[in-house]
Amino acid sequence: MEPTFRGTSAAAARRSGIVLAAVVGAVGLGILFFSLGPVLTGDHDHDNLPGRTEHDIAARVGDSMLLEEELAMLEGNSATVEQWVEDEMLAQLAVEQGLEDPRTSRLVERRARQVYLRDLMVEQSLSTLEWPTDSEVMEFMRSDSLLNMVERHYYHMLVADSSLADSLYGRLQRGEHFQTMVERVSSGQKAALGGDLGFLTGAELTGFPRAVGTLDGLSGIHVSTSGYHIFLVAETRELTDTARVLTSLSDILYRRRVEARIDSLVELARAGREVEVNERWRASE
Repeated sequence: MEPTFRGTSAAAARRSGIVLAAVVGAVGLGILFFSLGPVLTGDHDHDNLPGRTEHDIAARVGDSMLLEEELAMLEGNSATVEQWVEDEMLAQLAVEQGLEDPRTSRLVERRARQVYLRDLMVEQSLSTLEWPTDSEVMEFMRSDSLLNMVERHYYHMLVADSSLADSLYGRLQRGEHFQTMVERVSSGQKAALGGDLGFLTGAELTGFPRAVGTLDGLSGIHVSTSGYHIFLVAETRELTDTARVLTSLSDILYRRRVEARIDSLVELARAGREVEVNERWRASE
């Protein structure tokens, strides 16, 4: 994990698929179904629908059809139709060559329906979620002035190996130059600039403990999925770019609201439903 600015919290990142799908909306969901082909859309049943004419059909491959109304749902065009025809031909060829696993096809169908309905529910719920006002953001900033009202000049180092991180940290403690070391060994995005992230408030540097957000001097080693991080704060100053921080924190607060709304939806969905997960598949706390 690189340092994230205006990013999600760890819990929000855990649900990024849900949030992203909700933002993409119905068109994106339509593309999902479109790309999965006739197994999901039931194209083979179209011949059994009464009142269908050739004018209702956008394209046909054998008995499988893409209807004009389906194309409209996809907001498609001629390129969409061409892609559907190619995909359908390849899908039929796969069936003819015995490549289809019926169990997998059934799983794909169930999973696609599950994702489609889940995203409809999330999208409907998030449509009423309000963006934080400037006054709400300012109240949040004042609630932790050390984190939110002070800008720190951050430098960042990222390495993949724990023993290397320990060795480098020891050398830094003995006085080696941070930026020069970063240029030589770091895999972070700002390595060529000596790891210079510029001036940020601690709240803008998401995904790390509060100790990083209120840092003064050299941090300890912080572990993420990307590797081992070391930070240096070379300078602090009172907040100067209030407009930038208001925008950044508005985004962060909104994402927290999204996270909380999804949590409440999950709890609502859980109420009155019997859920059982085999012990070997339960996520560790």
